[in-house]
Amino acid sequence: MTNEITKNVEIFYRSINSIQDHRYKSWEHCYNFFKIIKDKKLNDEELDLAQLHLAFYLASWGMYRGSSFILQKDYTVFKNIIKTILSKEYTLLWDIESNLDRKKEIAKLFALLYNKIEDTLKEIRTSVKSHPDFDGVEKRYLNERDEISPTLATKILLGTIGCIPAYDRFFIAGLEKEKIQKKFNSEKSFIQMIDFYLKNKVELDGLRNKFKDYPLMKILDMYFWIAGYERLIKQNNVGKSEKR
Repeated sequence: MTNEITKNVEIFYRSINSIQDHRYKSWEHCYNFFKIIKDKKLNDEELDLAQLHLAFYLASWGMYRGSSFILQKDYTVFKNIIKTILSKEYTLLWDIESNLDRKKEIAKLFALLYNKIEDTLKEIRTSVKSHPDFDGVEKRYLNERDEISPTLATKILLGTIGCIPAYDRFFIAGLEKEKIQKKFNSEKSFIQMIDFYLKNKVELDGLRNKFKDYPLMKILDMYFWIAGYERLIKQNNVGKSEKR
């Protein structure tokens, strides 16, 4: 394991910085903006900018594909989600690194926030489905009994608070490699990721010092994503051209 984490994180980081205005940098712009505003009472202009940052980051990271229900809405659809995220109730989630001794409490808080984000996204999806001009969105994405895509919900949280990695196909394959529970809203999986950090603390702290603007969960996101991507390539379950 030693040095594999560093290797994977640096591979991902180089892919971000290989092009000055790479689409992956939308995460940096979004996350840094939310760090600035997290303790403020937002005026209308700041709230508008927050929605724009979140929407463009999600679009850059593949969340506005043709089958997505949020494609049917403009960027202001994220207003209530942003207000929830910025609630003082979730203050601990903005600084996980300083509160690792409270990991069980943080895990419960994360699960609570995740469920609220999911409920709001379900409301948005229902509003799309029920609108008389609804058109072009696959029915299977709008079944109210289905879970909201964990990829969408966790990417929202990664791009704002930075409190959880993005649970997409490659990240989940990386979790499987490390035998970490892959259920996206699970307190157990959250705690197992913290335990993974503590087990590899020296190496991960070195990366946190190197990439100071990146929270712990973003560094874990990069490691597990590359680990999962390479794992699926070896299993011939993915083409090398596939991306996040």
